[in-house]
Amino acid sequence: MVRTFLFLFLTVALAVVAMAGFRGQKFSNTPLQITPDMKHQPKVITQHSSTFFADGRADHVPVKGTIPVGYNLSGRYYQTGVNNLTKDSAFTSRPDYKDTGAMGDVYGSGIPFTVNEAFLDRGRQRYEIFCSVCHDRTGNGNGIAKAYGLVTIATLMDDRIKGQPDGQIFSTITNGKNTMGAYGSSIAVEDRWAIIAHIRALQASQSGKVQ
Repeated sequence: MVRTFLFLFLTVALAVVAMAGFRGQKFSNTPLQITPDMKHQPKVITQHSSTFFADGRADHVPVKGTIPVGYNLSGRYYQTGVNNLTKDSAFTSRPDYKDTGAMGDVYGSGIPFTVNEAFLDRGRQRYEIFCSVCHDRTGNGNGIAKAYGLVTIATLMDDRIKGQPDGQIFSTITNGKNTMGAYGSSIAVEDRWAIIAHIRALQASQSGKVQ
């Protein structure tokens, strides 16, 4: 038993020393990758060569007149000023309440835009596109994603969420929380606030009591 242990110990020790001895050396052969972890993917990498194009380049000048996805003819993001509420960029990160939902060290309350019928309708549209898949159209957390095993979806009708400041909900939409991903790069600032206005309308409509 002792001999077997010593033999195995020496074998492992020699293997470790042998492997460590190769550290810092350069090889021309492709290294052996037991777990490549998606290191090599069939995609274009900036400033890398590509076998897809005849000239071997991966980066090419866009076709003249091409408009990037999501931008309008003036070169501004398509959603900018979509509600005619602001002329600023729809994806901003200034340290103010509108862009963070925070007032100093605490979350603030209030929608920093005029809440009217058009604004609420925009919020409903954005909510149904981005949120209803998990929270469903009523906000009760029974979206189609739940049927496929995502059981950690919160109901927006919960008293805990009803009591959260508007700024906290804005931060959750922007940065994500728990199993919910961040939508700050997908939903414009004013649309996030429009969604919050719609959520508040849903909460109010389902909190009513029949007299």
